[in-house]
Amino acid sequence: MLKHIKFMDEDTRARKYLVPEKILLTRGDVKKADRLETYRYRHIHGGARAILTTTQDKKAGILFDFGTEIHGGVSIGIHTMTALQAVFRLSFGESANEALSHLGEKGACNDHSPRDFEITLPAYSLTEHGWTGFRFLYLELLTECEVHLKTVQAVAIYQPYEYIGSFECSDEKINRIYDTAAYTCHLCIQNELWDGIKRDRLIWVGDMSPEMKTIKYVFGDIPQIYSGLALTAQTATLPTWINYHPTYSLWWLVILDEWCFYTGNTSYLDEQKEYITGLTKQILENVDENGFFTPSDFLDWPSKGFPSAKAGIKGLLKMCLDACIRMNDYFGNHELSDECRKMSEIVMKNREACGDLKQIAAFLLLNDLHKEDSASCLQTGGAEGFSTFMSYYILTAMTKCCTAEETLTAMRDYYGAMLDLGATTFWEDFDMKWAENACRIDEICPEGKSDIHGDNGKYCYIGYRHSLCHGWSSGPVPFLTEYVLGIDISEEGCKTIRVKPHLGYLDYAKGSIATPYGKVSVSHVKREDGSIRTETDVPQEITVICE
Repeated sequence: MLKHIKFMDEDTRARKYLVPEKILLTRGDVKKADRLETYRYRHIHGGARAILTTTQDKKAGILFDFGTEIHGGVSIGIHTMTALQAVFRLSFGESANEALSHLGEKGACNDHSPRDFEITLPAYSLTEHGWTGFRFLYLELLTECEVHLKTVQAVAIYQPYEYIGSFECSDEKINRIYDTAAYTCHLCIQNELWDGIKRDRLIWVGDMSPEMKTIKYVFGDIPQIYSGLALTAQTATLPTWINYHPTYSLWWLVILDEWCFYTGNTSYLDEQKEYITGLTKQILENVDENGFFTPSDFLDWPSKGFPSAKAGIKGLLKMCLDACIRMNDYFGNHELSDECRKMSEIVMKNREACGDLKQIAAFLLLNDLHKEDSASCLQTGGAEGFSTFMSYYILTAMTKCCTAEETLTAMRDYYGAMLDLGATTFWEDFDMKWAENACRIDEICPEGKSDIHGDNGKYCYIGYRHSLCHGWSSGPVPFLTEYVLGIDISEEGCKTIRVKPHLGYLDYAKGSIATPYGKVSVSHVKREDGSIRTETDVPQEITVICE
């Protein structure tokens, strides 16, 4: 019957309903609100579960905690009311205090997704509202009347991808960090690959790098990577830079090269050949005689405005040139590849100072562009100075100059601090100093304590505008996979995988990754003499070399 309709696209996402885990607060005249925590039936026939009464003197409201951050909205079932219709205010929050805030308060906003608005509902209705990232909801009755609520349930909207990749070790907090990082990335895989599910529901290519690394190990070959790369290129006709950020054009080439090496999908490279060739030439034209990329000084927000950011971009440029060499050699563009090699030599001529920023130190150290200060910067302060966006690169660089114990402890302290503050997803940014005297995100902030959400943030993510679910923060997934499990994809299409584990203080570690040929599983157990027993389970198409 629908054949005559020309649909634009298909929504492949799944939907599931969650009852509230806890009622954190009621205001005004509210009766039996706790009954909404256990009622799972959605049909509005039958008696009410909770009663809200708003008077001229006081509005009735309920603060719900659904237990975990989700992407989606809320389903509201109303039985009867003493008015023909009633107006409600819905305020979604990634923290309890955000849900209780009003627009304009501590950065509270409706940017990118409406999370604070009013709706009008009749009796005997079952409706769904909202499309944002949240864990908490404040439902407030604005009309002076009595309303009998039947259900208030969260509606989770997500891509039903299987978790093929996994990680487990003898440290339970590290297991939680891996799982939370993978879940954070999963929520950001909607019909497109977003940065965040509340704010920054956009395809930012530079920010896609840690997401892509997480996706390839946990979910495997999914269409959102291809569509994200293609769409951003289509909307940035040369000489326009990707996302209007010159450094994001560097990231675009780095991501494309790594993704196609992982999948073995050279046909996608062929589709992008003209753009890759043109962009390679444009980048070469924008490097000065000292090997600096001249159009931009932006690497990430925490390093914005610091002179050493240019040095960090030099490291990113080196990664980009390496990718350009591989891709243009594949195309047979050997003259262009040779130009990239010559430019790479210019970039490598001078060692650069990191300026005490760990993400800059990481990019310099990983690309052999560092002075001695890079190692000392990474060796100092543990988790101090970490960046959620750059955590994968910082941790990987730390393994070059720190012990496995020191590196794992820094990761555990940094991401574990967010978990200790109630996080169920990882945040757009986090500074260890923010945790001092801070309340948890699932608590109503008492006087004398810092609101971890509303009182922190900077640059474009101040206060409640700060996203508490950002896919770029999933760096622990690729780090634990590559370093602790020791999995190194060393041949295009995952045909050969090398395994060299680093357990540090862990007694054992085991896990798996997704490949084009199916799941690869590894298991490492530390013997009494300190040596490691390794077992693998791999598809027959893949060669595994244990080192």
